[in-house]
Amino acid sequence: MAGSKRPDTSNVLTGETKKKLDAVFQPIALTDDVIKRIMAVYQEQMRLANSTDEKVRKTSDHLMMNTFIRELLDGTEQGVYLGLDLGGTNFRVVVVKFTDGVADTKTKYYRLPDAVLSGLSAGVFDFIAESIEDCLKLEGLSDSKEKIPLGFTFSFPSIQISLKKSTLVTWTKTFKCPDGVGEDSVAMLEAAIERKCPGLPVDIVVVMSDTVSTLMAGNYLDKRCRIGLILGTGSNAAFVENIEEIEKWTGDYQDPKHVIVNVECGSTGDNGCLDFCRSKYEKELDQHSNHPGSFTFEKSVAGLYLGELARLVLVQLVQEGVLFGGKQVDLVERRWALTASHITAIESDEGQTTTRTKKVLEEFGLDSIATDKDVAIVREVCDFMSRRAAHTIAAAMAVLVNHVGRPEVTIAIDGSLYERHPKYHDSMMEIFEKYSPNTKVTLILAKDGSGQGGAFAAVSALKQNAKGIRCA
Repeated sequence: MAGSKRPDTSNVLTGETKKKLDAVFQPIALTDDVIKRIMAVYQEQMRLANSTDEKVRKTSDHLMMNTFIRELLDGTEQGVYLGLDLGGTNFRVVVVKFTDGVADTKTKYYRLPDAVLSGLSAGVFDFIAESIEDCLKLEGLSDSKEKIPLGFTFSFPSIQISLKKSTLVTWTKTFKCPDGVGEDSVAMLEAAIERKCPGLPVDIVVVMSDTVSTLMAGNYLDKRCRIGLILGTGSNAAFVENIEEIEKWTGDYQDPKHVIVNVECGSTGDNGCLDFCRSKYEKELDQHSNHPGSFTFEKSVAGLYLGELARLVLVQLVQEGVLFGGKQVDLVERRWALTASHITAIESDEGQTTTRTKKVLEEFGLDSIATDKDVAIVREVCDFMSRRAAHTIAAAMAVLVNHVGRPEVTIAIDGSLYERHPKYHDSMMEIFEKYSPNTKVTLILAKDGSGQGGAFAAVSALKQNAKGIRCA
């Protein structure tokens, strides 16, 4: 089995210190039995969510939503399409120009102000509308005589009603808007466009989650791609499912006989089904998060939470006198101070190198008190918690790989955590090699895929409308 490189701290840590670290790590280690139980739970949640009985479906933490997207790209695409991506810290506007199926893509980034993140939802959509207008002007498309098809990637839990209608279930991550829940995201965006930039030449033809658009982008890059995964600020997955496997399917059975399913698995564990593997650190993090009691699985694997999980372990080691001489340093007292970016930097130190780790500690004013042993302990904690998170998400994805059941399956991944963390890829592959032995799994980075894939989904929507395909 291939393994991700571990930090070499053998020249610094004594046997006694290693025992103290093991006493912290072992109770929360993901053993073979734990991994298998996680996979069994994930599979059971999928089964429950697929039932025709609404009461049964409600017992599942998965949504397993029909996205209504059945057409994939076939290499004959022509014309201009827009992709929009809202979720997390940045909003992207993507312009895709197809020539004989080859996509020329340009992306413009916009950062959502803090005031927008906590204000009324109308402010969020006004920001989007003005961003679209700005991008079209920059690309010379604002005076287009024909409306440009637009695919809207809306990366929040929603109930999909049709290709271009979904209602918001809840805001997540750093969004704290007091309204918008239960509203149609497309209708809110259309209203904002009419309010802020009437006459803008766009036609919103499809709305989807970021995992769905990432899958679309991945399938453009690799036709073996059947799974889309977000591993950034948040996390979720989608996959291509055969419609005869969908117990609750109500659409037609004409070709193509598959549809993209949005798992919406970030909430797995909200019903207690993962309590057997939740650590005390995850439970404490949840209590101090923006949305206590929800998005249990996401809080174990996503970038928004990885730094805090590692910090909580470091806090315990300080309290036990193992780290920093037991001093109540700034890092201990500041919740959420340690971020995934810090973890990524620390994990970038290879072998016995400690340059980046020391730089992170300097940022917290710890460079003057941190001994070589302290530096080594910090590295070991970040390595352990990173591997634990990567193994957790990979265990869930192994269930999808095995369900798809193809000899070769590519998973397209978008998100800063996967892109920047130097060991996440290899740590995930450890799980696939052991728990999906009959499938050759390939992980590819679909950078900005959740934006570009929105434009690709707009192509699919137009194709389906032209064929009269019925998905519900």
